[in-house]
Order: sequence, then C-alpha cells, then structure tokens
Amino acid sequence: MKLAIVVGHNARAQGAVRPDTGETEFRWNSHLAQLIEEEARLFPLITVETFFRTPAGGYRAEIERVYRAADGWGADATCELHFNSHGSSSATGTEVLSSGSDSSLRFARALQGRMLVALNLKDRGVKVRRTGRGSESLISGRAPAVLIEPFFGSSPKGQKATDEPHEKRAIARAVLLAAQDAFL
Repeated sequence: MKLAIVVGHNARAQGAVRPDTGETEFRWNSHLAQLIEEEARLFPLITVETFFRTPAGGYRAEIERVYRAADGWGADATCELHFNSHGSSSATGTEVLSSGSDSSLRFARALQGRMLVALNLKDRGVKVRRTGRGSESLISGRAPAVLIEPFFGSSPKGQKATDEPHEKRAIARAVLLAAQDAFL
C-alpha cells in the first residue's frame, strides 16, 4: 500500500508553536514525517512518501495542490500531520479527524487507538469533518484521508508525552501500524 504523509502548514505559515521548545507544527511534523519514512523500512508492505504544502495562492489552493500530488503518486491513503493548541494550558488529549467515508473512518479509528497507546493522553475521539476547519484536507484527494492531532503543544501534559525522541518515534510507528490495521 502507498501511504502519503502530508505535513500540515508550510514554511511561510508554520502553525501553532510549542512554548516549551519553540517548535512550530511545520517544523515538528516535518521531523515526524522523516521518522515515519524511517520506520516504514520495518513495514515491507507499506511505501511512504511525504508531501509538503507550498505557499502560493491561498489555503485552498495549497490543499488542492498537495492532495493532487498525493493522488498523482497513487496514494492508497493519506495522513496529514498536525498538533493542537489552545489558549488554556489545561486543554489536552489525542484526536483524529476523518471525512466520514468507510475507509477514512476505519483508518481514523485505528490511528486513534494506536496513538492513545503510544501517548497515554485523554481520548478526544475520532471526529468527522465535512465542513469547517480541517475538512478541505479530508475531502480534496481521491484516497481516504485522516488528519491527526496527537497532542496539544500548549499543554504541559502534551509536551511531556512528546518531548523525548522515543515518544515521537512511537507516534511514527502508530501511524504505520494503523495503516497496516486498516488497509492490509
């Protein structure tokens, strides 16, 4: 199977910032994408390719362009990488967004379960989005898509669960295990 990894945000609009490290979503998730590619060597039936949003033409154009590229590569599924942030540092948990299609939901549920085991954070569940924030990423490509929010970068609990290299690698493995669970 071909798993496309889309790094959320881009070099110009980098998303939320972790106050503990100063890392943006774009920087943190660019590294996570690299780890997913490295871990994929242990999954011979899964081929991973990372796709980046290029800043030009506005948000919708960026999303359409990156998902068109994933479709052109022949992706069987897509996982977009993000992390949450909130004005209150007490907001915490793990969630996955899905388009609501059968394949997207199957992947989202597998991912939610795998990330909960990896991070041991509050279960914020699988959320179906057909409109509003995140929905464009879920409906723009041909392949079933999910968008992960494994933790809140603004939360001490989220920071603690993801501040060690092995914790970040556990998220990478969770993505691959969930793809295996859902599609193989």
